[in-house]
Amino acid sequence: MRRAGRILLLLLLPLLLLSFTGYEASAAASSTGRIVLDNKELTMPKGIALENVNGSVMIPIRVVVENLGFQVLWEQKTRKVTVQQDGKSIELAVGRKTANADGVTLDLNAAPKQNGGTVLVPIRFVSEQFGLKVGWDNMDKTVYLTGGSSSGTDNAVSPTPTPAYTSAPTPTATPLTGTAEGNATSSASPTPVPLTVVGPQVKGAVFSENRLIVAVTGAVKPSVTVITNPNRIVVDFPGAAFAPEFAGSLPGIAANGSPQGKLDVTGYPLVSELRYALFSISPPTVRFVIQTTSNQPYQLSTDESTGLVTIDLNVLSNVGGTPAVPVGSGKPIVVLDAGHGGTQPGAISVTGKQEKDFNLAVIRKVGALLMQDSQVEVIFTRTDDITLGLQDRVNIAEAAKANLFISVHANAMPSTYTNWNNVNGSETYYSRSESLPLAQIMHKHLVAGTGFKDNGVRNKSLHVTRETSMPAVLLEAGYLTNLGDEAALYSAKLQDSLAREIAAGIMEYLGL
Repeated sequence: MRRAGRILLLLLLPLLLLSFTGYEASAAASSTGRIVLDNKELTMPKGIALENVNGSVMIPIRVVVENLGFQVLWEQKTRKVTVQQDGKSIELAVGRKTANADGVTLDLNAAPKQNGGTVLVPIRFVSEQFGLKVGWDNMDKTVYLTGGSSSGTDNAVSPTPTPAYTSAPTPTATPLTGTAEGNATSSASPTPVPLTVVGPQVKGAVFSENRLIVAVTGAVKPSVTVITNPNRIVVDFPGAAFAPEFAGSLPGIAANGSPQGKLDVTGYPLVSELRYALFSISPPTVRFVIQTTSNQPYQLSTDESTGLVTIDLNVLSNVGGTPAVPVGSGKPIVVLDAGHGGTQPGAISVTGKQEKDFNLAVIRKVGALLMQDSQVEVIFTRTDDITLGLQDRVNIAEAAKANLFISVHANAMPSTYTNWNNVNGSETYYSRSESLPLAQIMHKHLVAGTGFKDNGVRNKSLHVTRETSMPAVLLEAGYLTNLGDEAALYSAKLQDSLAREIAAGIMEYLGL
C-alpha cells in the first residue's frame, strides 16, 4: 500500500505543482550582512557591512582570519595586509588590484578597501588561497564559509595546488558554490538558462503529510546537510538538473538564470519555508532547502523502483547516516571520525588516490579493535562512503555525550609551496587546552604507528576539535603529496600498525 501511495503521488505531481507559490528573491536592503563559518555565525565589526564590488563579495578580513587561527600582519604606512598559515603567505594592499602569494603576483577582480579601521578583501580570493569554500545567499546577504576543500574539510593545509587567480567569473554565468542554499547574486536582470538535460533529472516535487517527496530519474544519490541559524535541512541532488517539463512550470528565475520556486507548506508548523533551485549549473546540482522552526530530525529514504526520494519529518531522531547512540552501558564513549567522504574526497595523492579512503580504512580498523576489547562504546561518524558536514560530526559526538573524539586525516601540500613534495611526517592537532593531554598521548602513538618524522603537537582552530565539548584531536597521519608517505599510508601494514596504536592511545588516556 505504501508503494502504491507513492506512485499515486507521483501521478498527481503535475496537479500539485499548480499550488506552488512564486519565489521572492529580493533581500532586505537594510541588512549589513552575515558571515557564517562552518555553520557558526561570526561577529561582524560594529558599523561594517558586507559589500559587493564588481561581482566580488568584500568581507572584513580580520573576522575570518581570527576565527581560523591565521596570523595577520598590518603595515599602516603601506596599508598592506599579510596573512600567513602553515608556511603559506599572501600579501594584499588597500587599493591595489594585485596580490602576492608566495612570490607569485596574482590579479584581483576587486581591490581591497579600508573602511575606518577595517580592511575589506574579496573573500573568493582568500578562500581559494587558503583552501576555503564560499557561498553567497543573496536573500539574506549571508556569506557561508567552510574550511578546507570542497568538503568543508579540517585539513591543516590546502590539499590541492592553488590555481592562479585572474578574475572572478561573471556571477550570472556560474554561481558561487558552498554551503549557502541560494545562488550567486548579480546586479543584471537574469534571463533563463537554456536547458540541455543529459544526466539525472528532477521531474517534480511535493510536500505532503510532513514529507518532502521528490521524483527523480537516473542514478543520483541525494546528499543531506543540516544547517543552523536559521535551522535548515539542505537536500542536494549532485549531477541532476530540472527536467524541461518541470522547469517550464517553475514561477521564478534565480540570479544565475536558472528556474527556482517554493512549495506550499501552509498548515505544517514545523516548516516555515521550502524552496528549491538549480544551485549550480556546472556541474548541475538541484537543491531543496527545508527551513524549519527548530532543529528538526528527518529520515531519508529512496525507492529505486519509483524514483521517489523522501525526506520524512515525522521522526524523533535522524535516520540515514547518523548512528544510534548507546544508552546506559556505563562504558566510556569514543567517537571515531573518518574525515571527508562521499562527494568530499579530501586531499588527492600524487598518484591520484583519495584521502577519504585512507581515513575510513583506518577508522574501521580502530573501531574493530576497540569493540573486540569491549571496554568502551564506539560511535562512528561514518562507516561508509557518505557525505557528512563538519557540524554533523560534532552533533553526533554531542548527542552521544562522548568522552573522546578522534578524527583521522592525511595531509597534503599545495604545489606552490617550496619543496612541496618533500614535506612529510605526522602531526596532531587540538584546539582547546583541555584537549592537550589527549593530544600528547595520541601523538606519541601516532608517530609510533606510522614511523614517520615527528612534526609535533600543534594548536589550531579546527571545527571538529573546536566545537566539540569533550577532549578532541585531529590526527594527520602523513602527507599524500610525498611519495614515501603516500606509498606507506595505503599499505595494509601501516594501516594495521596505526590502528593498533590509535586504539592503544585511547585506552592509555582512559586508563583502561
